[in-house]
Amino acid sequence: MRSAVREAVENADAVLDITGLRALRVLLHAGFSAYWPLVKARPVQQIHAYEKTVQTLCRHWDSRADYVPDPVVSERQRTQQQHVVEWLELCARRSGTRWIEPVDSVAGYVITLVQGSVLRWLADCDDEAILVAFDDLVSNLLTRAVDA
Repeated sequence: MRSAVREAVENADAVLDITGLRALRVLLHAGFSAYWPLVKARPVQQIHAYEKTVQTLCRHWDSRADYVPDPVVSERQRTQQQHVVEWLELCARRSGTRWIEPVDSVAGYVITLVQGSVLRWLADCDDEAILVAFDDLVSNLLTRAVDA
């Protein structure tokens, strides 16, 4: 999945004749446009991933009284966050922009909204809602960046 998103951003960048926030919008959309068909093509895999995560967290929290994260799920989240950070940095670099918030925080926000949106889509299969959610997410991300 990472390579498909990266390739989509690089292909979009290759034909762009703009820079700055307008270019960032195009590149972010290119990434989401590459990501979404991969998710949609394998809904059962998505459900199993959610299920596995929830089962691991249930076992973890059933046996704990303190607030210590599960190491397996935490590592998975860190890896996913690093992939999103790389994508956000690629989009910023290619567009001539920079993030005005820590990119780790921006990536965490992206992950939260995408995971929730995918879960909603798995429940209602509303393609329009997912497209609106991703478009709104891109618009919000643009408020967190400036021209370099």
